[in-house]
Amino acid sequence: MKIRSLIALALACSGLSAATALDAAPSNVAADQAEKVPAEIVRSDFALLYRILQEAHFDLYIHRTKREYDAYYRALAASIRGPMDKIEVAKLFQKFVAYGRIGHAKVDAPLIAFVTHLRSGGTVVPLFIRVDGKRVVLTHAAEESGVLRAGVEVAAIDGMPILDVLDRFGTYVSAERPYMAHAQMEESFPALLWLDRGAVGSVMVTATIEGKAVNVRVPAVTLEQRRGLEAKFPTREPAIDFGTREYRELERGIAYLRPGPFFDTGQAASETGPSYRSDSFKAFIDDSFGKIIASGATDLIIDLRNNPGGDNSFSDPMIAWFADRPFRFASSFMLKASAATKADYARIRASGEPIDASFARQMAVEDTQPNGIRYRYDLPLVQPREGPRYRGRIWILVNRHSYSNAASVAALVQDYGFGKVLGEETADVASNYASVQSFTLPGTGFVVSYPKSHFIRPNGKDEVAGVVPDFRIGRPAIGEAEDVFLKDTLAIVRAQERPRPNNTRP
Repeated sequence: MKIRSLIALALACSGLSAATALDAAPSNVAADQAEKVPAEIVRSDFALLYRILQEAHFDLYIHRTKREYDAYYRALAASIRGPMDKIEVAKLFQKFVAYGRIGHAKVDAPLIAFVTHLRSGGTVVPLFIRVDGKRVVLTHAAEESGVLRAGVEVAAIDGMPILDVLDRFGTYVSAERPYMAHAQMEESFPALLWLDRGAVGSVMVTATIEGKAVNVRVPAVTLEQRRGLEAKFPTREPAIDFGTREYRELERGIAYLRPGPFFDTGQAASETGPSYRSDSFKAFIDDSFGKIIASGATDLIIDLRNNPGGDNSFSDPMIAWFADRPFRFASSFMLKASAATKADYARIRASGEPIDASFARQMAVEDTQPNGIRYRYDLPLVQPREGPRYRGRIWILVNRHSYSNAASVAALVQDYGFGKVLGEETADVASNYASVQSFTLPGTGFVVSYPKSHFIRPNGKDEVAGVVPDFRIGRPAIGEAEDVFLKDTLAIVRAQERPRPNNTRP
């Protein structure tokens, strides 16, 4: 389940992690985003984009009818009247792909352009938000007066009601449902504002403070100015780096494991995605479970919060440490064969990137299938680990930012009864269109990602829904320095009658 996400790019504009994320972000979009693209090239790439999506996307029309998509294509094509700025072309293409409401179909170029803009000293309107139902609140101070601080509710931007703003920005976001779109906006709102308005000097924010509407102008700032603003009005938050891996004993009998992203975090991502070399990840997992078993822990909390996902070739060996029967991440896994997928496989083989055995098998099967056919792919059952295994209780901790393979891990553990899920419903859906491949448009050089598969979670429910926790935990208050999410998890674990230690028998 090779899955890539915009989240890493979105993080480039979130909070104080901006500098680190920008250093790691790809830069395959020209720094001069005002570069003009001739209309004939835009039209040619647009036509090719639609044609390949129809041929290679597992089901482009699952949420939109072909009539609707054709009409949208004609409307956008009619807007191409002459040479266009490259960023405008990127936005047009992403809006077209996002129209299908599939999270794993996207054009990364608009957000890459935003990162390039910031790297070159550009400005951004520093509105960082959280969406709680119909309430939108700031998570960081937005301007120097301190009126718009973390926790203040936003009512409108430049006179447009904030919920209408979310709907408008949602046209740029690839997501199955508003809940998922809003979750992504929490990580990319300044970028979306820049995409929608351009490099504006300021916006007028209408906020609700003590029951009254207050208008405050928010100027655009550079990254350095943004850091100064955060230093002046810091927002307290738990000191957790969810991009790292960690094992520790929380208290006697309760262990904590944060596996981190399910891809190789030690390798720099290429322009087409992260590395899937799993040696260091598996070594960390094996070492951690060895320590967990030796400690006699009766309960293990596996933290998948803010996890962008990755590949099941990473998560399966982790689950095998505590699974009590053979398992697979899907009850049904279907693939669609296409020339685009075969070409992307050829690119991967030629690149010398590591290819795990399961993916190599999938690539070999693809070679035997005629283009256009949808075919069932039999996922092999993963066996529980031989030798000592962890036999205590498993608690999977998720939030709305547990994406892709992280959501699949939670669904698998829940559906097989390997453990319980705690937290809040994942924004990403548990039965999904995934297994992302990509193609490059020749005129603009934009990379387009599309899902070639459809999988159904182990319990067989094919619905647009996330993983719903067995134990719900509310979102912590903005500005809370303590990890209350984990604190509440511990309270739940302690409240359940604990088993006797029995973790070392084979």
